Amino acid sequence: MIHLLHLLYAIPVAYLIARDTRLRPGVSKAVWIPTIWVGIISSKAMTSWLGFGAGAGTLEGSPLDALFYLAMIVCALIVLSRRNVQWAKFISGNKPVLIFYGFLLISVLWANSPFVSFKRWFKECGNIFIVLVLLTEARPLEAIRAVFVRCAYFLIPLSVIYVRYLPDMGRRYSRSGGLEVIGVTNQKNTLGVMVLVCMLILLWDWLERMELKKKMGKFDRYSIPTMFLLSFYLLYQSSSKTSLLCLVLGGAIISCIHFTALRARVNRFGVYGLVAAVLFFAVDSSVGLSEMVVKSLGRDMTFTGRTEVWNVLLNIGTNPIIGTGFLSFWDDQNYSSRLPYWVGASAHNGYIDVYLAGGTIGVVLLSLMLLLTGLRINKALQEGSNFAVVRFAVFVVVLVANLSESNFALMTPIGFLFLLTALIYSPRENRAYFPATEIRRRVRPQSQFRAI
Repeated sequence: MIHLLHLLYAIPVAYLIARDTRLRPGVSKAVWIPTIWVGIISSKAMTSWLGFGAGAGTLEGSPLDALFYLAMIVCALIVLSRRNVQWAKFISGNKPVLIFYGFLLISVLWANSPFVSFKRWFKECGNIFIVLVLLTEARPLEAIRAVFVRCAYFLIPLSVIYVRYLPDMGRRYSRSGGLEVIGVTNQKNTLGVMVLVCMLILLWDWLERMELKKKMGKFDRYSIPTMFLLSFYLLYQSSSKTSLLCLVLGGAIISCIHFTALRARVNRFGVYGLVAAVLFFAVDSSVGLSEMVVKSLGRDMTFTGRTEVWNVLLNIGTNPIIGTGFLSFWDDQNYSSRLPYWVGASAHNGYIDVYLAGGTIGVVLLSLMLLLTGLRINKALQEGSNFAVVRFAVFVVVLVANLSESNFALMTPIGFLFLLTALIYSPRENRAYFPATEIRRRVRPQSQFRAI
């Protein structure tokens, strides 16, 4: 039964991926490196897929997983060496991100286990090399879409099969004893995040194809709406409210690409977003708007107990200036022995996790990175490109998602998407995203608007 289901799943998925490969000229075979990378960090570890090789210790982890990530990083570096990357220009163009990662590297010196902390930092830096493989493609936008669309074709239908027909693989009992839907991942929120990132980019790709009036066969016309339906089914089954909220927010912003009246105003999205945030906090302080939003999602103001977790972590006594070192807090017996049993191995808040690792200095550098990234995206919006809208949508999603889950420098698909929007590779920013092989669109009278 299991083998038959996998076979019935594999045939249409293989066709979809093969067709997607043919329909993206100019995308090199090297894109399969980031595709495999994103597929793994969006689902579960290689040892979980293979069913063997898991490590016994919590500190060292699995040697097989470590070997996989090292091999991927080495392959990415080989590709980059052949493309003659100008590292000085890359470093000068991405100082806010690299300074933040540089501080995380320094923080391994005061970690509980410096060597283990360094290995985790190096693995996280693999995201940067993988992103750079995409940015150095001849058609980077097509390459980015190819990665997430192919991951969506592979992971989403398989998750539905696991949830519906193979419950021993697609469901599990949580620590509280409840049954939760996990699909091809290890946890329901991870499943929600996988669906979120795949659907955001799939939506962008679909709108691009409609904008450019690319011919779609019957299979294509039905396959993409089917993917949307399967995705909402998984979000509903997993009850991942944060991912659902982020998908609605990000999807609404990206959908503006399709509406001429809204697309003509993309250069003002940054201002609109700032005004909306100010108005939200102003109204929230008087009428409790956030409480209404949270309750409409079926949650209380403790965010399913997260506020209690945050309170415990902020008062446990870590170094307020420099923290405990990169990804070291959860392995430090001095702290873990004082945590209540209901606190898992995550702060469920990206900002607090950064504080635990890097203290006030880490939070300041994170804030600086986010501020300068936001300003850079706002500048890109002045160009009026579709990708600038996607970057803005991802930026909003990252800010919101990290309020209830940790994604900064933690090998998550949302963290990977953030790096895709924050990093550039070019002396001039728009050359990295609008190369000569891509169709360009500037802010001009509406009749001149075209898609990128």
